[in-house]
Amino acid sequence: MKRLYLMRHGHAPSTQDAGVKTDALRPLSAKGAKDADRAAREILRRGGRPSIILHSPLARAAQTARTAALALGIPTEEFLPLDNTLPGPETFAALNRRAADATELLAVGHQPQVGELSAMIADFVFDFRPAGVVAIELSPAPRVLWAVNPDELDRP
Repeated sequence: MKRLYLMRHGHAPSTQDAGVKTDALRPLSAKGAKDADRAAREILRRGGRPSIILHSPLARAAQTARTAALALGIPTEEFLPLDNTLPGPETFAALNRRAADATELLAVGHQPQVGELSAMIADFVFDFRPAGVVAIELSPAPRVLWAVNPDELDRP
């Protein structure tokens, strides 16, 4: 893997507002879906071409991934290490094992895990808001290419 895109899931209502019993079942809101689509289109606009999206099994991340996949025209795959329970080094190792043959990968997960990954891999602390994305070039040395939150896409 040469390039990694880290995306936080899109906006999701509270468990109470969504009418679900657990955090894992919280769905993506309409705003979350719109922002996920915009973030995926921004990846394309900036020349990104991930071949697959790996995502957390939690509902809001899975729905974010499916929305982004429609914009990118690529498949999604549930990936348990993105469930926000593993520390950064273990998650990154798992991503590398799974995506060893991919040139570019989009990983959709949760805070604080995506933030920890960004800080660990590229020494970049980013205020990931829902559907925020960081693009990291992994070789020859990890560096952040760009980072954006959906509200920043509205700016001229």
